[in-house]
Amino acid sequence: MAVSRVNESFLSVLERPALNWMAPRIPARITPDHLTIIGLSGAVAAAAGYLLSRWSVEWLWLSAVGLVVNWAGDSLDGNVARARGIERHRYGFFIDHTTDLFSQALVFLALAASPCARFGVAATGLIAFLMGFVYTLIYFKATNTMRITYFRFGPTEIRALLVIGNLITLSAGVLDLGQYFPVLERFGTVTIYELFIVIICVVTVPAFALLALRESRVLALDDPPPAVIVQPTVASPAPPAPDFQPAAAALPAEGI
Repeated sequence: MAVSRVNESFLSVLERPALNWMAPRIPARITPDHLTIIGLSGAVAAAAGYLLSRWSVEWLWLSAVGLVVNWAGDSLDGNVARARGIERHRYGFFIDHTTDLFSQALVFLALAASPCARFGVAATGLIAFLMGFVYTLIYFKATNTMRITYFRFGPTEIRALLVIGNLITLSAGVLDLGQYFPVLERFGTVTIYELFIVIICVVTVPAFALLALRESRVLALDDPPPAVIVQPTVASPAPPAPDFQPAAAALPAEGI
C-alpha cells in the first residue's frame, strides 16, 4: 500500500522551494545518514546554547544556529534520499523519527533548565509534542498516512518560534510580559517562550481530542465489524433405546 504524506504548514511556501533548491546541490559524498547526524548535532548545539544561557544570554546565538542546522539536516535527509532514488523505507522511518524524538526532547529539557522558561511550562510543551508524535504514529498505523503537520503547524514552525524567542531575548533580555500585559501578572514572570508554549498547548491538546474523535468515526465506517453468522440450532438425536432382554424363565428344580 502506498504511503501518503501530509505536510502543509504555514512556512511550507518558503520551506519547500528552499529544500527543492538545496537537495540536488548536496555533494554526492554526503549521504542521507550524514544529514541525519548533522540534524541531531544541531539539536545538541541548540540544547547546549539554552543550558549555557544560564550564565549569558549571548549563548542563545548558538541555540539559534543549532535550530537552523537541525531543521536543515532533518528536512534534507529524506528529500535527498528521494531525489537520489535510494530510499530505505523501514530504516529511514526508524532513524528519522527516533532522531526527531531525541532532538525535541533535548531542546525542550534544555529550555526548561534555561532562564527562558520555567521547568513546568517547558515540560508541558514537551508533553504536547509527544502527544502529537505518538498520535502521528497511531494514525499512520491505522490509515497508512503520515501526518507531518496539524492545522498547518509542525516541527518547522516550532523551531521558527524558538528562533524568534532567541532573537527577542538577545535584543531585549529575558522579558517579563506581565510588564506589558497586566493580565499575566497573576502568573508571575511570563517569558515570550512560555507564552508561545501555553498558546500552542491550549489550542492543540483539545484539537487533538476532536481530531481523534472525528477520525475514529471515519474508521468505524471504513472498518465495520464483521457480520455475525448465527448457526441454526439442530436438535440432538435421541439416544438409541437399550436392547430389552426378557428375564430367563425359572428352571424347575432338579429332583434328587
